[in-house]
Amino acid sequence: MHGHRTTRPVGERKHASRLATRILFAGALLLTGLLHGSAEEPAEALWTSHIEPLLKEHCAECHNPTRSKSGLDLSSLQTILRGGERGSAVLPGRPEDSNLYKFLVSEADPHMPPGKRKPLTPEEMELLKTWIRRIPVASPVSTPATATESLKPSKPDPSRAIAWKPSNNMPPSAVVDRYLQLAWKRDRLQPAKAIDDAGFARRVYLDIAGRIPTGEELAAFLKSRSSGRRAELVDALLSRSEFPRHMREIWDVALMGRGGERMEKAREEARWFDFLERSFRENRPWNDVLRDCLTARPSRPEDRGSVWYLYERTNHSQAIAEAVAPIVYGVQVKCAQCHDHMIAREIKQAHYWGLAAAFMRSKNVETPEGPALSESAIGGFVSFANLKKESQPATLAFFNGRRVHETWPGEGEKEQDGPEKYRIAPGDQKSKAAKAAVPRFSRREAFAESATRDNPLLARATVNRMWALLFGRGLVHPVDLMDSKHPCSHPELLDWLAEDFASHGHDMKRLIRVLCGTRAYQLDSKLDVAAASSKKGTSGPPRQPDTFSRAIPRPLSAEQLFDSMWQATGGSDATRGGRSRAEIRRAFTAQFPDVFAAEYQATLHQAMFLANSPIFDTITAKAPGTLMERMTQEADPAARVRVAFQGLFHRQPEADELRECARYLAARPIDAGARQLEWALLTSAEFQLNH
Repeated sequence: MHGHRTTRPVGERKHASRLATRILFAGALLLTGLLHGSAEEPAEALWTSHIEPLLKEHCAECHNPTRSKSGLDLSSLQTILRGGERGSAVLPGRPEDSNLYKFLVSEADPHMPPGKRKPLTPEEMELLKTWIRRIPVASPVSTPATATESLKPSKPDPSRAIAWKPSNNMPPSAVVDRYLQLAWKRDRLQPAKAIDDAGFARRVYLDIAGRIPTGEELAAFLKSRSSGRRAELVDALLSRSEFPRHMREIWDVALMGRGGERMEKAREEARWFDFLERSFRENRPWNDVLRDCLTARPSRPEDRGSVWYLYERTNHSQAIAEAVAPIVYGVQVKCAQCHDHMIAREIKQAHYWGLAAAFMRSKNVETPEGPALSESAIGGFVSFANLKKESQPATLAFFNGRRVHETWPGEGEKEQDGPEKYRIAPGDQKSKAAKAAVPRFSRREAFAESATRDNPLLARATVNRMWALLFGRGLVHPVDLMDSKHPCSHPELLDWLAEDFASHGHDMKRLIRVLCGTRAYQLDSKLDVAAASSKKGTSGPPRQPDTFSRAIPRPLSAEQLFDSMWQATGGSDATRGGRSRAEIRRAFTAQFPDVFAAEYQATLHQAMFLANSPIFDTITAKAPGTLMERMTQEADPAARVRVAFQGLFHRQPEADELRECARYLAARPIDAGARQLEWALLTSAEFQLNH
């Protein structure tokens, strides 16, 4: 029996792969190309999405505006073309003749990066080569600004600005669509057609409920004759219990990162999960949710789980700073620990240490009520040194321009602590604290106030993340690099959305309702190439994902993938194949950890998990009420194929699919063939993508 094997015979794998597309081995590479279109990206898009992060990782330590070794600064396109002591680093259109490429190849002498630093992979070298080849060849390299003016990423092109302003009574979803339509018109792009009702239902169930719809749910939606049935479905899903659970799972990873089974248990026991889920269920203003996280002093007993956001980071003020910045400002500050950011120059070392200083007086304590964070009224006055060895005080200066005044002790002056400096004074250090200490002046509260009240960057960062969640990538991509080197694809739209979100009380449900109600969200992921190419004034099918002129296929999160598979394969038992539902689900979150990933990268481990894991095998185990049982009850191979396609894809197989799959099943024992077919469909792109 197939269920007793941990591997599938090569012949079975090959034949099954012809039955349905699968995300395995070469399929994983194909999927990466499908999602990102790197093979068709022009030079400016390649720079933003691949080359700039690549050079930042491997080369920025030695070749930046502060330390340009050999006179070479690789932080911008202009400085790359200007070059250094050896001349231009890049010759547009000629990668083999470009110093940047020549010094990075494995046999180069000298070889870069030098010493034991990690070299570029063959795939990264090929990307670099492709980018250089696609840089427009213009006038001589001695005048690089002319050749690369259109590639400059740090400032939006004024000629591409959209001057239109919406009226106050215009529906918000229509405003979003109008901004996008004006951009498509400007760029002569024809958007994809609208997705059909079945495709919309699958997409919105995945995005709001975290799973595909059941057959009954889909049938009920398709029977509706209401002209507003799509909006009604969105409202219905937002009111279900699955919505706050799904949002909790997404934002737990965004706020805390994956922690594995041990940390997941700790978060559950500390009521962190309960806090997040309740916040979405009650639709609390998002800035208030974050304020509880940052102060670790919840105003309601039921929100005590918010303390865990800081508590889990165990008094590590720098780790807290690095985690907080992407959430409240939309930027990464960890590169500014030792110097001003070498790429995004507006991110200063003072911002890094100012943010860390806000948490330097905090300390984890255990109280009768559970984990808590005490805060001292004194201390935490530290200095940091820049690359020139100059010492500077770490004042409470933050990235959004806010400053909190604090009097520093004079040189040689020793601070005096005392109960008069506290709203709740510290307890005896030798015994368990009755309550966490709260000073009259709290650095945490001062920072939380600056970050969650009248902070436009918080609204921008939140809107951008939710856009990425629903559309496959942010208006600024990646979502945590909203700096001067990563321009917004639609700046006027982002500005409007952020202002609208803030002016409506940081209402997450409303934001989701607005975005799901747009025409853009409801576009098909496939293009009608003939129609797009034939329409007068258009430039053919759009190729860049940041135009949002078609839906971007996106991989399901671990939780979405598991919950959809568990539901589609049927059965209501808490176990499958001798393993508990919780155990199988944890295996998925371990293998598919990414949420808001800058790029989807299918891994060999993921492919092997889908192909050979005995844990994954339990998904297709035969049990009462399962899809496997329904398939094997059919004597006719064609009938088994129809049951499988309807159960997993909510559609009937096309003629060629039916013919090939039925032929495959007819040549094999009923149980073994049915299980192979189910496995092939579950691991297909059609199932594993939200498209």
